[in-house]
Amino acid sequence: MSAPLECTDEGMGRGDCSGPVEYRMALSATGRSFPRCAKHWDERLEEHERHVADYPDSPVPPAWFDAAAAGERWDEDY
Repeated sequence: MSAPLECTDEGMGRGDCSGPVEYRMALSATGRSFPRCAKHWDERLEEHERHVADYPDSPVPPAWFDAAAAGERWDEDY
């Protein structure tokens, strides 16, 4: 018999888990999934939505992006 899953965020000392702990789908290109409780999974989804809003997957940079600030380009093709 295997040990019950422990929420990744519980292991970080947060101690505020709630709901069942399950492996949740990967939200990054790594394809790795991590065990999270329902509460921390919802928080992770909200964080991901904020990230996607701030850094859209688009060849057109958002209005706040300044290539001169760090000498970077938004899209490698431009």
